[in-house]
Amino acid sequence: MTKFSISRPIFIRVLISLFAINRVNTAAIKAEPAPVLNVAVIGAGTSGLVSAKYALAQGYNVTVYEQAEQFGGIWWYTDKTGKDQYGQNVHSAMYLGLRTNLPHQVMEFNDHPYPNGTKSYPPQADVLKYLHSYADRFGIKKHIKLSHLVIRVLPIENDKWEVIVKDLPNDKFQTLIYDVVFVANGHFASPRYPSIPGLDEFKGKTLHSHDYRSKEEFHDENVLVIGAGPSGMDIVFQLSKVATRITFSQFKRPNETKEEREKRQSLMPPKTTLQDNVERFTPTGAEFIDGTHETFSLVIFATGYNFTYPFLSVDTGITVEENTVLPLYKQVFNIEHPTMIFIGVPFTTCTTRLYDLQVRFAMKFLTGEKQLPSKSDMLTDMQIQLQNHWGKGYGKRYTHYLGVEQNEYFKQLAETADVEPIPEVLPDMHFDSRESMKKGPSEFRKFKYIIIDDKTFTKEREED
Repeated sequence: MTKFSISRPIFIRVLISLFAINRVNTAAIKAEPAPVLNVAVIGAGTSGLVSAKYALAQGYNVTVYEQAEQFGGIWWYTDKTGKDQYGQNVHSAMYLGLRTNLPHQVMEFNDHPYPNGTKSYPPQADVLKYLHSYADRFGIKKHIKLSHLVIRVLPIENDKWEVIVKDLPNDKFQTLIYDVVFVANGHFASPRYPSIPGLDEFKGKTLHSHDYRSKEEFHDENVLVIGAGPSGMDIVFQLSKVATRITFSQFKRPNETKEEREKRQSLMPPKTTLQDNVERFTPTGAEFIDGTHETFSLVIFATGYNFTYPFLSVDTGITVEENTVLPLYKQVFNIEHPTMIFIGVPFTTCTTRLYDLQVRFAMKFLTGEKQLPSKSDMLTDMQIQLQNHWGKGYGKRYTHYLGVEQNEYFKQLAETADVEPIPEVLPDMHFDSRESMKKGPSEFRKFKYIIIDDKTFTKEREED
């Protein structure tokens, strides 16, 4: 038998080669790329844009569906109301002359500041321009399909989603399959009307603030405006320039003194009278809880909006009861199908910053860097959060209104997913702004906010 021998140097080189091959194979296994997900984003407003931005950054295939003919969500102005040219409800609630009721710093994306010199309370056109700059910077525009209405979203086998979309200009339907769905359609599209007896008997005109566009439509009207939020206040101040008489109805404030009431009245514009709750409507006007009656030619309801997701199949497991969206983990993940992600459900003072935080939170789990809890644990967490919130006096209708609890929510998201939190200075700035708002919309927007650090800000008068 012939002996076969290998010299020591050759043997060593063989071992080195085998070791190197093993290292290459091991590295190949470790470096195996994550799957490229197909992602649908419903809505191309602020929350939809930030959802698309982070999904694109992961290398995912992203399509953003926008019902309107332009993107920007609520910040895109159109003079159309009611139905559009395709028979769909006009989504935008924007009116002429609107300026934000938030300092622009709390409306910034996490990594995209407003330009230097931006007014603290910028007009609508500046906000829309800012959103365009964000979409341009991160290459989002080419992924947006305008005038595309999502008809139905249905969960199917293998944890995927069947999405039916209507191309409105071409009147064509498409059925597509996605791995992930971001629900980012906003909550300013479905007007909420209060339940007040006699409304159907009123013979004058009625309008929700969603369909208000310009004061020029309402010369010489006697107007009742119901609702004390920012849009109600803005509309009252605009109409005071053209209407004959305005009554501004707000919820009666318990234990308010005569002096406090007189101070609030003094902040109103000319021709405007404060009133408490409407008790009932009559054919010619309204009776208030103090027993007085006034006549009106027009009633404007600035009474907020309902959550609505008409495109979600019942199989998604999502329900909306008394304006409460369930079941959601941390108000983001659909617990029944966690590849459905909701962005922008909670009402907070930091809007855009919230959307940015929620998407960064969701991405940690979507990419597999973090693992979601079990379904039972997520349901338990949701129930604990709901009971805590309701226990603080919030009615079910205000489940997603965080108020002073918003800082705790921001902290929960940041700590759970190990992401950068929202700086404390931002909600503090807005709470300060809300206090200034009590002086009326003609005053609080005259202040400019300057951030010193993550916990400190200053403000000064801003020149017009």
